[in-house]
Parts: sequence; C-alpha cells; structure tokens
Amino acid sequence: MRRTNPGEILWSEALIARASELWLAGFTGAEIGRRLGLSRSAIMGKLRRLGLLRNDRRPRVPIRRSARLRATPVPKPAPRKVPNKRNTRPLPPPEPYKAPPPPPEPPIGSYRLLDLRHNSCRWPEGDGPIFVFCGRPQASQSSYCEEHTKRSLSGLARGVPYVAQRMARS
Repeated sequence: MRRTNPGEILWSEALIARASELWLAGFTGAEIGRRLGLSRSAIMGKLRRLGLLRNDRRPRVPIRRSARLRATPVPKPAPRKVPNKRNTRPLPPPEPYKAPPPPPEPPIGSYRLLDLRHNSCRWPEGDGPIFVFCGRPQASQSSYCEEHTKRSLSGLARGVPYVAQRMARS
C-alpha cells in the first residue's frame, strides 16, 4: 500500500477483499482499521462506497470469558427508611405588594439628559463636562420652555440683551 498524497490511500484488491471479509464477519470499523493499519473513517468510507454498510451482515459472536474472571455481584445494602418529618405549622399570610415609590424629581435646572421627558425643556444649563438641562414644561411647538424660547429667538442667548436689541431696531 503506497500513499501518494498524505490523505490518499491506494486501495489494492487484496486490501478491499480483506476489509469486506472482516466487515461481513461482524467486526467493527475500528477493529478492521486496527488490523489493517488504517483509520476507522477510511474503512467506513470505503465500505460505504462499496455499498456494504447495510444491515445484512451477521452479528459477531462475543468471546466467552472464563467464570473466574467475572466479578461476583456485591449485594446492595437495603435502603434506610427516613422518617417523614414535615413542618405542620401554618405559614403566615403573605404581605400585599407595595410598589416602590417613584424616584424624586430633580430640581428645575438640574435635569440630566436621561432624566428629561418628551415635554421637558432642553435648554442646556452650565458649562462643564456634565450638561444639565432646564426641565420645565415646553412651550407649544418648541423644544424650550417659554422663557428659553424667548431667549433663543431674541439674541439674548448670544450675549445681546433683549432690550438693547429692540432699541437698536427703532
């Protein structure tokens, strides 16, 4: 048997005949592989391609072993009876469920982004790494409350006082 590729096996007629003979005699694929120096997978693949992996083979007769090699069964001890100890005291009635109180509302001007609701003013307060927002109820059609809507439209947010801006126009 010469191998040309590392995974390729050149199957000779004698090797195929020997594998088929052992299979039909009832040997397992692993046993045939050990006897022929091949892997079980190689043997099973070849037998499948030959059409021999059907249930028409005769079962292998098990080898009888001498009586002295068999282990004598050790009798099991009888199970001990455990007295049935049950707690007969009645259980106290369960306490009714109480919902936890809602978290306290942060004071206006100290809302974090995740504390805001859909109708909260989103005017940023302070100047730091953590922004806080106004949080008052929004004016209609705006993201800000009334005071901050006026500031955002007046220019006061840019540093120009509202009164000075009106006087400059007139």
